[in-house]
Amino acid sequence: MDFMLIIVLILCLLIILAGLVSIIFPFLPSIPVIWLGIFLYAAATSFEKITEGFIAIMALLMIAVVILDYVTMVSGLREYKASFWGIVGAVIGGYIGSLVNLVIGLILGALFGAIIAEILSGQDLAFAFRTKKYTIIGFFAGTSIKIAVGVTIAGLFIWKITQ
Repeated sequence: MDFMLIIVLILCLLIILAGLVSIIFPFLPSIPVIWLGIFLYAAATSFEKITEGFIAIMALLMIAVVILDYVTMVSGLREYKASFWGIVGAVIGGYIGSLVNLVIGLILGALFGAIIAEILSGQDLAFAFRTKKYTIIGFFAGTSIKIAVGVTIAGLFIWKITQ
C-alpha cells in the first residue's frame, strides 16, 4: 500500500467516523456522510475493491434510510402533533444534555428541550408534555435504525477493503 493510498484511506475512515458520530449528535446527515466516505475511497482507488455495484447498493440503502427517517418523523409529528419547534428543541436539548452525560443527558436534554420549545412556541403545557412521547419514541427509533445501518455499511466497507 503506497503512502497516498494510506492518506486517502485515513481521510475516508475519518469521514465515515464523522457520519457514525453524527447519528447520535445530528450535526451532519449521518448515513449520506458515511456513503460519501465510501464513495470517495472507491473513486480514489478506481473502484478496484469497492465496485460501482457496491456503491449503488449502499446508495439505495442510504436513500431508504433517509426516506424511512423522514416518514417516521412525519408520522410521529402527525401522531403526537408535535411542532417543528418541538423537534428543534429536542435536537438542541439532546446535544446540550449529551455534553453533561452522554446517555442520560441526551435523553433528558431531548425531553426537556422539546417541552421548553413547545411552551416557547406558544403551545400549552399539556400539549408540550404530550410531545415528549414522540420525542423519546421518535429519537430512539430513528437513532436505532441509523446505528444499525451505519455500522453495517461501515463494516461492509472495512470487510471489502481488507479482502
